[in-house]
Amino acid sequence: MKSLSRRGFLRTTALGLTATGLAACTKTTANGVTTYTLNVAEVTADGNAALNITKTVLAFTGISPTVVAVADTGITGIQAALSAWNTFSQGKASITFDKNSVPAEFTSVITSIQNAATTVGNVVQSEAGTLSTDLIAKIQAVSADVASVAAVLNSAVGTVADSVALNSRGETPEQRRRDLVNALLARHGLRPIAAR
Repeated sequence: MKSLSRRGFLRTTALGLTATGLAACTKTTANGVTTYTLNVAEVTADGNAALNITKTVLAFTGISPTVVAVADTGITGIQAALSAWNTFSQGKASITFDKNSVPAEFTSVITSIQNAATTVGNVVQSEAGTLSTDLIAKIQAVSADVASVAAVLNSAVGTVADSVALNSRGETPEQRRRDLVNALLARHGLRPIAAR
């Protein structure tokens, strides 16, 4: 079996997201009005995946207090956004809205994940003198993979697939999304998201 490089994996992930959209969200149009329905549990699962990947930075040996502080800030931001999302969704299975009324709590989850990815990635530059080449690579991998989870969530509104057709591997869009996120989790030795 051919090994997939990091760059190839990220390219495949991005292409997969574009092709399949996000199964956590469905889109319907009636009387010219398009509404989206987000699966609450899947948004939460993806947010938790980003949170857990970000937390892996804290387990690296030899990182500076600055890197720890940046990771902690990213973790706190994702946790706060997920808490607001859970309060907003109030145990519902799904949330329905139109493109002009995307819940701020949903976009906040995406923004917090993107912020964590960016700040964790940026700290590598400011702390390059205190980090080994191996640590730099690990931290950059965390940053890229957290950004990929944000891309999964960000694709929910605007590029949602209109069909639930199986792809060439016989996967539904939900299975494909879960497989993409699980591949990111596996790269960091984390447990996969369970099938629903």
